[in-house]
Amino acid sequence: MKKHWLRGLLLGASMALLLAGGVVLGASLYVTVDKTCVPCWSGPGGPTDEAYFLEWSYGGWDPAYDLCERVTIDGALLFGPQCWTESGEDPVSFTEFFLCEWGDVIPDAVLRSKVSAANMLPGPLGQWNWRVWQVETGQSGQASWLVVKDISECEVEFVPEPGSILLLGSGLAGLAGYATLRLRSGQALRWRGRE
Repeated sequence: MKKHWLRGLLLGASMALLLAGGVVLGASLYVTVDKTCVPCWSGPGGPTDEAYFLEWSYGGWDPAYDLCERVTIDGALLFGPQCWTESGEDPVSFTEFFLCEWGDVIPDAVLRSKVSAANMLPGPLGQWNWRVWQVETGQSGQASWLVVKDISECEVEFVPEPGSILLLGSGLAGLAGYATLRLRSGQALRWRGRE
């Protein structure tokens, strides 16, 4: 039994990393959007094509603490940081479209409250970043998307959360190491039996 301590150590560490990666992916505060790129709307009224709509979602917060949020466009602060007590159901989702140009006031629908656009930004075009966090728990989530003039400017790209992927990858690598040690051990025993 003493000569198999390395296999046991690898198996235990691998399972712990896999479990930690799963917990991080499954139980923390998250923010999602259904697209990484969305065209702005320049026509009258509102769009009817789903390509112009973005669905925002957030969930997994601890209801005992306030949620804070910040929204930036190309790194310039558009809104926040602002904190509030979330009393709604978990998760929260809403759908939005973006006008290609803002007037004097950014519409309610964009940020759920009126914000003066004077001397801030020329419009919604650019890389948006929406971050939500809870100071007390240390949890945070963020989502980014690009608002462009034309749908042809969008490129499909998926970037997973690096920390969670690293945990899961480390766990899988440890399991592969465990399997290799076990296979080598089994082959060594078979060769010894032939001698």
